[in-house]
Amino acid sequence: MATGRATRTDPKLWDRVKARIQRGSKGGDAGEWSARKAQLAVQAYKKAGGGYEGGKSASNHLTQWTEEEWGTKSGRKSAETGERYLPRKAREALSDEEYASTTAAKRRDTAKGRQFSRQPADLARKTASARKAAPATATRRTAAAKAGSPGKPAAPRKAPDKAPRKSAATKRPTPSNAAGRKAPARRTAAAGGSTAARRAAPAKKRPRA
Repeated sequence: MATGRATRTDPKLWDRVKARIQRGSKGGDAGEWSARKAQLAVQAYKKAGGGYEGGKSASNHLTQWTEEEWGTKSGRKSAETGERYLPRKAREALSDEEYASTTAAKRRDTAKGRQFSRQPADLARKTASARKAAPATATRRTAAAKAGSPGKPAAPRKAPDKAPRKSAATKRPTPSNAAGRKAPARRTAAAGGSTAARRAAPAKKRPRA
């Protein structure tokens, strides 16, 4: 019976990749697990040759997190600054003072050894509203990327260059045509020569009776 969720084809590979990502400080504090680390682990697992079978892909919401562009306002790692890690739309919805407030709450919880930190209630509602609009935008962006850049018309095709026609003036005569034009001149010369010969020959005297 289908569970609606994909299963990993290589669980041992996943365990090794997950342990390595969790030990690192990329995507969160070293030794802790986070949404960002889960995303990195799935990417590393697939890159190492791991796969999924059946049901929905386990990386569905990880893809959504990627499209939501999670990060901090400073652009630096949350593990370095202690800032609240939020989607781009949620970060943009908060003022600098509000973001500082939710970051302060996270830092207090981190100091107490808590891995997860809840936002102040009013800020949680505000960021949740911003996140609801993000999936539709991300879906449109993904569809546009697959279909090609929207709004840009296709470049018109250029007609193939036609070879210039040779003008009649530049057309060179063929040998046969050239010979045909020169022939009358030779005949005229020959005819003129025979006429001159007849004129030069003395007329014969007729005998007297």
